[in-house]
Amino acid sequence: MRAAVFLGAVVAAVLVLPGSAASGRQKSYVLTALAATGTVYWRYDCVHYRAPEVSLGVRVFSDSATTAVAFRAGRFRRTNTLQPGGGVTWFPFRRNQRQRLALVQRTEPRTLHASVNVRLSRSQSANCQPYMPPRFTATVRTARN
Repeated sequence: MRAAVFLGAVVAAVLVLPGSAASGRQKSYVLTALAATGTVYWRYDCVHYRAPEVSLGVRVFSDSATTAVAFRAGRFRRTNTLQPGGGVTWFPFRRNQRQRLALVQRTEPRTLHASVNVRLSRSQSANCQPYMPPRFTATVRTARN
C-alpha cells in the first residue's frame, strides 16, 4: 500500500512539475539586451526554496569590451569582471523583491554605464513560468573619459 502511494506521488510530481523543475535544473531566459554591452538572463526556482527565487545572469557580447558587473539584492552584493565572448556569469538565487545589476564598460573614447533594476512579484506563483518574467527597467548611458 505504501509503495503504491509513493509511486502515485512520484507520478503526480513528474506530471505536474515542468521537466526542468523536476530535475532541479532551471532553463535560462533572456530578460533584456543592453546596447553595446551584453545580454541579461533570468531563471527561476520555485521548487527547491520555501519562496520563489530568481537568479540573474550576464553575458558580454564578443565584440564588446571588458565589463565590470555589480549585483545587489538587499544587503547581498557581488562584483565580477567579465570578458567579451565569455559564458553567462550567474549570480545566486535570491528571493529579494528588488535586485539590481550595474555594468560599467570603460573604453578609450567613452565609458558606458548600464543598469537593470528587477522587481519580483509578491505573488507566490508569479515569476515561476517562462512567460511571466519579472518586471524590470534598463538604462544605458555614456560618459566621456
